[in-house]
Amino acid sequence: MSRSQPEPASQTPTRGNRANVDLIAAFLRYMQLERHASPNTLTAYRNDLEGLLEYVDLRLSSQDWGALTLSDLTGFVRRLKGLKATSTARKVSTIRRFYKYLDREGLLEQNPAGYLEIPRKEKKLPTFLTIDDALRLVTDVTNQNDYLPCRDAMLLRWFYSTGMRVGEVERLTIADLDFDQQLVVVEGKGNKQRMIPFGENCVAPLQHYLAVRAAFLEEKGHQTTALFLNTRANRLGSRGMRTIVAEAVAAVGIHYPVSPHTLRHTFATHLLESGADIRAIQELLGHATLSTTQKYTHLDADYLMKVYDRCHPRA
Repeated sequence: MSRSQPEPASQTPTRGNRANVDLIAAFLRYMQLERHASPNTLTAYRNDLEGLLEYVDLRLSSQDWGALTLSDLTGFVRRLKGLKATSTARKVSTIRRFYKYLDREGLLEQNPAGYLEIPRKEKKLPTFLTIDDALRLVTDVTNQNDYLPCRDAMLLRWFYSTGMRVGEVERLTIADLDFDQQLVVVEGKGNKQRMIPFGENCVAPLQHYLAVRAAFLEEKGHQTTALFLNTRANRLGSRGMRTIVAEAVAAVGIHYPVSPHTLRHTFATHLLESGADIRAIQELLGHATLSTTQKYTHLDADYLMKVYDRCHPRA
């Protein structure tokens, strides 16, 4: 299944040493066409490298990338001290990836970024909803006949039932749904496809939603294959989804931050608490490595300790 992506030219920096600008553009093309980077990833790479380009222009007299030293790159990283460790780590990772590309193209005598240290990120356990709060948030879809409330109820149920990323849900089309097997085909990071069951509890709500959606499209005189739609009957974007989740959370009186990603964590945590195999959870979430999924085991241990402390007579 192929998805269209923006032309790499739109990601090209417009200022700085022309040769340096051209190499950033070439790197972005490579990441898009050969590494299948998502539009959001390309934008992050462009912004990170534009920051470095500005530093090189102002502080280093527009030196070529190949002339920069480890000291030059470290000086740039030091100027990022006000940022969160995660943001700094991402920028350093971008620089290292960019210089690896330059080295691969034979444009460096030596690669100074190979010795650039990535700051350690704080290890934070993912937040998640309790089962009671999840049930308060995920309400009945079939009693909604107006499109917007029906869509909002279906979207919340979908996030909790599938654990999909907000960008993955944004790209969904009706053709991705398989009602016979109760599966959805998902295109994740790096254009990797996986199949996720959406379960019996989603079948009737989804069929009802699709009927309401069809009536909404007919009313608007519009056609689209996108699964979730905005008020203009176009594809619902990730920002709109986050707003829907935030408003629903406020409406039911949940007083801690909840985002679509929180629902993804909730999906994984509740599966683990119910005895699901961690490798199965890895497949469902689309994690490339098991280590990414294993953070949920710490969460589960914490949950078990709370149950023990609350329930065991000798606790």
